[in-house]
Amino acid sequence: MQPNPKSNSFEDDFRTKADFERLFRKYYQNLCSYVFYFLKDHAAAEEVVQDVFFALWQKRDELKITSSVKSYLYKAARNHSLNVLKHIEVRENYKQHNERLRAETEAGEEGVLETKELQKRIENAINQLPPERKRIFVMSRYEDLKYREIADELGISVKTVEAQMGKALRFLREQLVDYLPLWLYVLLFFER
Repeated sequence: MQPNPKSNSFEDDFRTKADFERLFRKYYQNLCSYVFYFLKDHAAAEEVVQDVFFALWQKRDELKITSSVKSYLYKAARNHSLNVLKHIEVRENYKQHNERLRAETEAGEEGVLETKELQKRIENAINQLPPERKRIFVMSRYEDLKYREIADELGISVKTVEAQMGKALRFLREQLVDYLPLWLYVLLFFER
């Protein structure tokens, strides 16, 4: 971020911890209210705002904010909220599909055998992943941890978690190509 030569306000140059804390305190509550408008969930709104501020702090030296910091924060919060909503929609679609699939499977043994075979193939494919990639995948998909939580627990960057998940999903797609129509639904759920 290039500091504004006409101003020395903490909003224009927040690279010090104290200035960043003032910026956080100034906008945190209003941003939470703004994000709540999209998500209708206080805890999720707070998490989004915290993620926005975390990203701002992490990238503070590289960012080139051309508008005001306030505008940047609101736009980032809105974009992050929309991504969360997309993820919720994908999970809900997957859940509905899974429920339909379960009902159809119960109606016929052939469906049950195909589902069991797919589950076995998925397990086998997951077991073929390199140990760290498998651990990240399991933490994300079966323990339902967010990328930030996984990164913190394993002491790696969020980008590393994202890269490992991308590689894991590509490998699983290749391994499950025979089940592509069903795998597409699974993939929609797994892509974050």
